[in-house]
Amino acid sequence: MNMILPSNNDPTKIIDRHFIVKCPHCGTVSGLSAISVPHYDLLRRYEPKSVGVAYQCDACQQTVFLRFPVLYKWGSKEVEIPDDYTEIERPKEEYEFSYLPDAVAADFREALTCYSNSCFNAFGAMCRRGIQSASADLGAEGKDRVLKQIEDLKDIAEIDGDTFDLLKTIVLAGHDGAHPHLPELSAGRAEVLLGLMKDVLYQLFVRKRKIQEAAEKRKEDIAAKKNAGS
Repeated sequence: MNMILPSNNDPTKIIDRHFIVKCPHCGTVSGLSAISVPHYDLLRRYEPKSVGVAYQCDACQQTVFLRFPVLYKWGSKEVEIPDDYTEIERPKEEYEFSYLPDAVAADFREALTCYSNSCFNAFGAMCRRGIQSASADLGAEGKDRVLKQIEDLKDIAEIDGDTFDLLKTIVLAGHDGAHPHLPELSAGRAEVLLGLMKDVLYQLFVRKRKIQEAAEKRKEDIAAKKNAGS
């Protein structure tokens, strides 16, 4: 349902509409409360295509900004603001980079920076570069292993066919870091790609390293017990 701003500037229908996002400040998935809303006369005077609303995170009380499209109807004394918002700030995405090979970690770290700044096409390009770095690190059969891992995750992640084909094209097509002919990434599909990349890199690198760490820890514990008993 669209939010409505009437000519008398009554903000009720904006204030009463709540959104839930991952706060870019505290990282909590939290509700937002509107604290600063647009002014009807200014919207009518300048007719911007989009408008910002300032919210307060219910968890940490920091300010969060969302951008909305604006609809104007001739002769109407109301301005409609659809719920289709864009997050101006996104939370910084973290990952267990220490478990990744250096080249893969560098590429994926830059990819997450692009994602956090809503640069989704750049995010897609860096994901592709990260996949290429992963394939190179895994050796002669690296690309096949990466492709198999991506295919295996399709059903687990319940990714629809069209979205999966698009994401696979983005991360596997070509040999260069950027391809302008590739499809653009929307925010929603970028989020799916983010989850896919995290899972792929976990299965290819992180899981194996964690198993090795656990095995080494067990050996150390056994050796320590033997030394204590001798």
